[in-house]
Amino acid sequence: MKKLINILFTLLLAVVATSCLENGLEELDTYTDCDITSGEIYWRYYGTDVIPGSGETQVKQVRLARAVEQDADNNTFYIRYVTGNLPADQVSAFTTSKVVIAVTISTAAVIKPIDGSPTLGVPGDWSKPNKYEVMAANGDKKVWTIVVEPYQN
Repeated sequence: MKKLINILFTLLLAVVATSCLENGLEELDTYTDCDITSGEIYWRYYGTDVIPGSGETQVKQVRLARAVEQDADNNTFYIRYVTGNLPADQVSAFTTSKVVIAVTISTAAVIKPIDGSPTLGVPGDWSKPNKYEVMAANGDKKVWTIVVEPYQN
């Protein structure tokens, strides 16, 4: 009897929890942009302090001064940097083959590396241009090339 009551309760719950609303819903916007709109460049290095809890050397990060430029006609995004705010002991160690890049993309878009490009947000090789596919919420796609280079007047 208890089993029969549980089955009937489950069926009743399934019917009650089902929505009957099928029309009259507001039409939501579908985002169509698939652009890179901003970018940052960071240098990570080991400091001299030790983290008490783990005993590991502290990792420090410096956001480098930068200028960005979007060439929408060629789907190329330039991040140009200056190393003036690096600590003195890090100037000689700096290399674009170990920097961290973070970008901002269009609303509701997703980005993924292609052709062996490094993962964004972790140290990677930016000594060469890297390609990324940005896909808009509606499925439109663009392949962007990100170029990291020193700023020159």
